[in-house]
Amino acid sequence: MKKDPAVPDGSVGTERLDAPVTREDFERALRAQAIQTESVREDLIQLAAQVVALQTEIDRRLAPGLDAAVQAAIPEQAKEIRIVDDRSTGRLNLADCEDKYTTPAEGPDCTALLPICKGRCCTLHFALSTQDLDEGVIRWDYGKPYAIRQRIEDGYCTHNHPTGRFCTVYHHRPRPCRQYDCRKDARIWADFDARVLAEESPFARKEQEPGAEPTELDLLERLRQRQVALAMETFSLGTNESARRRHERAELESVRPAEDHSPSTRR
Repeated sequence: MKKDPAVPDGSVGTERLDAPVTREDFERALRAQAIQTESVREDLIQLAAQVVALQTEIDRRLAPGLDAAVQAAIPEQAKEIRIVDDRSTGRLNLADCEDKYTTPAEGPDCTALLPICKGRCCTLHFALSTQDLDEGVIRWDYGKPYAIRQRIEDGYCTHNHPTGRFCTVYHHRPRPCRQYDCRKDARIWADFDARVLAEESPFARKEQEPGAEPTELDLLERLRQRQVALAMETFSLGTNESARRRHERAELESVRPAEDHSPSTRR
């Protein structure tokens, strides 16, 4: 059979066996593995709830109607275990699935504050959403899916300009960046009105702002939002939403005139 010149040597079909994996394919594989791991975690929580409920009823020696009593106790036990799990450092980080482009800005004028604060909010940790992951612009920490990636050298977001401190992907910035208001955050300001910065501390980079512990209702609402986010992530991976977004972006860039990409001083 005559060799087709369009097919490279050492290939399967039209792709070489040693062809490099694209970042998009690599990240999709990581995301699929992470969501599968999270599914196993959910199964374990259900199993743990059954074990705790069963042991509770055995301890109470409620022999009559034991099975029905155990089944009735499982939902409450599962809720309590999930509340404990909410504080776990090993869980998958995933933000809610609301459209970031319709989120109104809630913070102060970052352009005016940047010379003072040096973009300190860009050192805070937060989770990306399925929308961020599908776009493929915002980078995430491969060792801690899907937390925003930060530089080792200075702790800033990888998209923060290392000298100018402005955001280099401002149009695509995640929803937490759009919603964040630093004025009452003790991690940033000791006195916002007087423009006095708080003392820097590596412990100030954690996700939650300092304050009272969340109530059980707060934790249950976070659990509900998390379940919705995980469902959206599962759907997106199954439909390969990232490839569709990439295709749409390529089509738009092919028809629109070149934009001004000069650095912005906005957060």
